[in-house]
Amino acid sequence: MKKIESIDKLNALRTYLENEKAVSESKNVIVKVAMSTCSIATGSEQVMEYFQEQMKLEAIGSKIIKTGCMGLCHSEPTVEITVPGKEPVIFGKVDQKRVEIIIKDYIKLGKEVDGVIN
Repeated sequence: MKKIESIDKLNALRTYLENEKAVSESKNVIVKVAMSTCSIATGSEQVMEYFQEQMKLEAIGSKIIKTGCMGLCHSEPTVEITVPGKEPVIFGKVDQKRVEIIIKDYIKLGKEVDGVIN
């Protein structure tokens, strides 16, 4: 971790962490889509757009966030899903079909879904 060199940077970090905490404690489903170079090359932009469309169609309250590299290049596109009251789960090799399965089975019904990365 880099050394924090000023009070402004400390305050910026505090604000960022408070926002992250508020998002994680919200009643919305949080969808984090990796958007590193390798993620984008494997279709993460399309996956993110499809999540946005489908979550809206299904009327599921959600916050969809772009993230950097998750360090899982072998499984791109990767998506981290946090359902309120549950620990975050990371799914790999996500495409439109898997988005539909994740929404229908994991988010709406609470079922286990293939493709979880441990």
